[in-house]
Amino acid sequence: MAKRMKKDIEVLLVGAELSSLPERRLSKCRNLVCVDMIWPRKSIARKSAAREAVFRKGKADFTGEEWAKRVVFREEVESHTAFAVSVTEPVTVQKLKRFARLTAKYALRMGADFMEKTMVGYADIASAPMDALSAMVGEKDAPEAVASGVVDLKDLPGDGEERLVEVPLKRLSTGKTAGVLTLAVRG
Repeated sequence: MAKRMKKDIEVLLVGAELSSLPERRLSKCRNLVCVDMIWPRKSIARKSAAREAVFRKGKADFTGEEWAKRVVFREEVESHTAFAVSVTEPVTVQKLKRFARLTAKYALRMGADFMEKTMVGYADIASAPMDALSAMVGEKDAPEAVASGVVDLKDLPGDGEERLVEVPLKRLSTGKTAGVLTLAVRG
């Protein structure tokens, strides 16, 4: 049996553009951006991250932010992976505060469970943002995804290399192209 190639990668947000959604006309809006890494290793089906993105006239530029805000994953990947991305409708500051509180709540709950089980369930701590978002979904005013997309990453970057990966975003209501989200993948 051939040995599987494992590679450490780092994934950062670079920018996003919503070209055919009503949000592009707003001078400024806040949306949630959710990024899933699909099957980074055979034992890990998905890693998830979510954060606020400020769009100005339909564009979000993350390059001026510090690394800690732009990084979405630092992960060991077996041979290849994929990224699934979604962008929600604009959200209010109150919804963002609720999202942050729920994320902290789930992270603390999972951290307590982690301490009890000693190392079992470590990956669950990273899923806190998605748990928080899923808790909000049942609410009548929960933010809805307006665009999403998936892209395969078959060729991992070499050590010290960076590859820009564009994830095409499609409107969920029509399936038409709505924009793009760009990720930097570093080897």
